Amino acid sequence: MRARWPVLILMCLSMLLMGNERPPWYARRRAMPRPNRIAQARVAIADWPPEPESPAQVDPDRLAAALREICGWMPQRRSERYAGWILEHAATFDVDPFLVAALVYREGRCRADAENGDRGSGTGLTLIDTRMYWENLRRGTLSYRVRENDRWVEREETVDAFPFNGPRLGSPEPNIYFAAALLHLWKEQHETVDAHFEQAPHRHFISHWLWGDRVRSDRQEDRILLERRRILEYYGAHDGARPVQWGGLTFGCPLDGCPRVISSWVGSERDGGSRHHRGVDLESLPGEPVRAIAGGLVVFAGVDLPGGQNHRQLRGQAAFEAIDDDTLGAGGRYVCVRTQREGLHSVRHCYMHLERVDVAYGDHVEAGGSIGSVGRTGMQRSAAHLHLEMSTEHLEDPAEILYGLLLGHRDADPL
Repeated sequence: MRARWPVLILMCLSMLLMGNERPPWYARRRAMPRPNRIAQARVAIADWPPEPESPAQVDPDRLAAALREICGWMPQRRSERYAGWILEHAATFDVDPFLVAALVYREGRCRADAENGDRGSGTGLTLIDTRMYWENLRRGTLSYRVRENDRWVEREETVDAFPFNGPRLGSPEPNIYFAAALLHLWKEQHETVDAHFEQAPHRHFISHWLWGDRVRSDRQEDRILLERRRILEYYGAHDGARPVQWGGLTFGCPLDGCPRVISSWVGSERDGGSRHHRGVDLESLPGEPVRAIAGGLVVFAGVDLPGGQNHRQLRGQAAFEAIDDDTLGAGGRYVCVRTQREGLHSVRHCYMHLERVDVAYGDHVEAGGSIGSVGRTGMQRSAAHLHLEMSTEHLEDPAEILYGLLLGHRDADPL
């Protein structure tokens, strides 16, 4: 027995030393869908440019207008209340109000009654998962630990404005209040967490909001940061991605918040190889505004019907809605614009699978003007997205022409 004492002492010392390195808490984990490996391969961290800065001073009326723009349906008085709460509580906890606003849209779709959606577990406007924070938030105190000078340091914040529970998080102001507080936690703790838990590479601490201590994919943060860029654009603090030059013309982004991610490429097989993709598909949400990448003449605004070369011009949303979506061909509702080039073939750009169509045949549209909204008309299985085609005297590749506005890796396309 005596011979074992040195071994036991060494084991205890080893455990103590290891304890100084290991975080003194159980790994927090949010119930999220499994990482989509195909989506994860579409874009790399190195592809992204720096994110735009938020303004030092934020006007509440302009932020309210930006919320109405991105949410699409929010009444003015509600947007003003939300904007006021976002600014107040973001200032209290020293976090970016535009990041809080992005969570309100992307996580809860601006709905106070959001709960356990396809974006993960949680409650309310920002889908806060109370189970993930049961150790951190108790009796009006937010406590967490960080690693400083080779030791664990306890930090505390007072968060006693509201009770932290599911019913209260279903109310807008308490949800925004705790969203700001928890963003502060991750802002302060993320470097410690990144150093002590295995991580998928990521750009921003918002990934920990989405996953917990162990980030499993960076694609979710891409989508939150996209919505932040959109809100900054609607607020007027960011002009959007810089237009590109090609073939003597200037082209902008077909969707707000560029750069945007390509999910399918020109040439990908369709229908078991019987045809090939003629454009690029862009990750997007239903209802997002679709913009003209260049000014020009609307040469088609209508629907794709089954059968070869079976397209019908329509005018007015009522005419579109009179045709059952189930009867549409692969392109669904779509618009084509022709942009003239002096001494060269014109450039034709088409926008497919639209839900709403805002233009008609013969209209002139300006660059950045509204074409319609993202939908999934003409599709059988795919999620809503924008399909963009470009052609001159032959088919062109939007991924090459709009390089920098559109991001992605062609080898990630499985088809």
